[in-house]
Amino acid sequence: MIGQEKLRVNGPLKVSGRARYAVEYPVDNPAHAVLIKSDIAHGTIASIDVASVEKMPGVIKVIHSGNAMKLKPHPGDMSAGFPGEVFIPFQDENIWHIGQHIAVVLAESVENARLAASRIKITYNEKESKTKLEEDTEFIKPPAYTTGDALQYERGDFNKVKAGAPVIVNQKYSVPTEHHNPMEAAATTALWKEDKLTIYDSTQAVINTRDCVAHCFDLPKENIRVLAYYVGGGFGCKGFFWPHTLVAAMAAKIIGRPVKLNLSRQDMYTSVGHRPAVQQEITLAATKDGKIVGAQHNTKSYTSINSNHFEACGITSARLYNITNFSTKHEYARLHQPTPTPMRGPGEAPGMFALESALDELAEKLDMDPVTLRKINYAPVNLSDDKPYSMNLVKECYDRGASLFGWENRNRQPGQMIKNDKLIGHGMATLTYPANRMGGAAVLTMKADGSVIAETATQDIGTGTYTVMAQIVADELGISSDSVTMKIGDSYLPPGPLSGGSQVTASAGSYLKTAATKLKKELIDMAVGQSKSSFYGKNKKSVSFKNGKLTDGNKEESIATLFQLEGVKEKSVKESSDVIKGYAFGGEAEHAYQSFGAIFVEASVDPDLGVITIPKIVAVFDTGKIINPKLARSQFYGGIIFGYSQALLEATEFDHDTGRIINADLAEYHVPVNADINEIIIDYLDKPDYKFSEHGGKGIGEIGTVGTAGAIANAIYNATGKRIRNLPITLDKLL
Repeated sequence: MIGQEKLRVNGPLKVSGRARYAVEYPVDNPAHAVLIKSDIAHGTIASIDVASVEKMPGVIKVIHSGNAMKLKPHPGDMSAGFPGEVFIPFQDENIWHIGQHIAVVLAESVENARLAASRIKITYNEKESKTKLEEDTEFIKPPAYTTGDALQYERGDFNKVKAGAPVIVNQKYSVPTEHHNPMEAAATTALWKEDKLTIYDSTQAVINTRDCVAHCFDLPKENIRVLAYYVGGGFGCKGFFWPHTLVAAMAAKIIGRPVKLNLSRQDMYTSVGHRPAVQQEITLAATKDGKIVGAQHNTKSYTSINSNHFEACGITSARLYNITNFSTKHEYARLHQPTPTPMRGPGEAPGMFALESALDELAEKLDMDPVTLRKINYAPVNLSDDKPYSMNLVKECYDRGASLFGWENRNRQPGQMIKNDKLIGHGMATLTYPANRMGGAAVLTMKADGSVIAETATQDIGTGTYTVMAQIVADELGISSDSVTMKIGDSYLPPGPLSGGSQVTASAGSYLKTAATKLKKELIDMAVGQSKSSFYGKNKKSVSFKNGKLTDGNKEESIATLFQLEGVKEKSVKESSDVIKGYAFGGEAEHAYQSFGAIFVEASVDPDLGVITIPKIVAVFDTGKIINPKLARSQFYGGIIFGYSQALLEATEFDHDTGRIINADLAEYHVPVNADINEIIIDYLDKPDYKFSEHGGKGIGEIGTVGTAGAIANAIYNATGKRIRNLPITLDKLL
């Protein structure tokens, strides 16, 4: 089963509209909620006039700081789960950013609630706000990122080697604020039965949502059940816990009825995070033969008043290449902005745009092929912790990608390749992303008919988790994946990993595979220990489990027969894994874990209009064993298209006088459509990394994004001779 192309098991449900999302679950007599958000960036609420609104037809109640439940504050660390921000709604009159939740209207219909929300009159005591980075902005320098990686880091003596290096590149690069925009907006349905709360939530982490809700309502975790059977995408904005879920649960408790709260597209821009804008400066010091002897990667960005999310752009630069002398510094301002959060390749995506652009600039100064430069600086060891990589086949990715693309036809001189009156450019970059794992647990239950139910509380956010996990279990048991039923998306199941950091397949897949091995062993033990079994007293090593039956090569015995002899209806096993960063398989890791790849891009630029098209992209990946090639290609495509969008389209625009986002919709916040995307060729090495995961696979959700923007920028430079260092690359910047 591992390595076979399988259609998504939930595909028919999704395309037929039978897959239910967070606000689609039927509940008795629901109230519909619409959020009321702040119109100012900083200050306090002076008054909220709700009396007339509550008399409007269909309106049930308006909840605000004057009549809300008091909830337990979040401690601000990860001890009570992963909050997107520590802000708890409706607890006081303070305003910290535009779009902050300050009230919620509950009505018999969404239309009634929207109309009432538009009629509410609010007055403020406005205070001075800081909504952008300025020359006098105060910065903080936190020591570490959420993962534990150092944000202020130095090895060797960068300044010393820089002073003696014959070739220097020093440039500044910027990436604007970006928003996630999954197809399904964030949403919650909440209903209480006495002190038991059930939440249908659009979340990338049912366990984390449960933990945060339990903390804030000061309830035992077993009193909270979070369900997310289907999630319409997330890209990170649903990875942490956000206040709207508390609003829905609080409202349901206050009015004694289920509540459905579906954020609008505009709500999404201020309520569930974004990628913050970053300003970066990179310095590369090299010898004339291309060896990078020193590098510095400094980042300035922002976070919110109520958040500790920091966009960590320099961490990947510290480990990707063999640079002995390295320095990185990260500085952040606290602004009256909505809270930022991880977005596909957080830190890595903007950081690699800058690094891979700088590598291209260095190759130009050296008059060296960009692939050759990267090979010269290949790193078999992660110099951040001096551990060898469990696998690093990036040089093979360079060679295969260059061959598939036709890199040998590239003219190194910018502006020299012309086709159909368009300027043609070729660019490339390294792709990379950390190989991550989390702990968790699974229960496997085999039925008498040989079918298996596998349970773990992870979730499928559109990536194919139901399908891939079933394949891993089936492969180990030697049965069809159609015989495996995955139960996920329910916090009542054994705890599973967050769908983020490209880690679900590596994490849940590993302990599911181990559980399947354990189940197989216990079935064999049962057979050789059962006096009436065909295999009674046999050597355990001579008995195997294949095609849903026990066999010794001569005789076969069905599971139904064995269970009947044993007097049981089913057999269950539980397996757990406690894996944290730097550790694998329960012990201290001997290796560093990272995925790699190479991407090659052709850009076409109209010399008169500046219009950019990308006719061809070739990407080759070193991401361990590919569990399902069909679904893997889909993930690789999605990641690359995400990087394309970052390079050419995405930017959140602000009115910095007010802090307001002025393109908070999909009409003016640009993302790619089918007509934008041309040929994308995907290839992968498909070599398992058993030092990292039990099945040899690694995560693939984000690696396609991390490096793509740099490759596109490099191709555009090769076409035009114009180096654009501030994304997105738009025609006005070329003209």
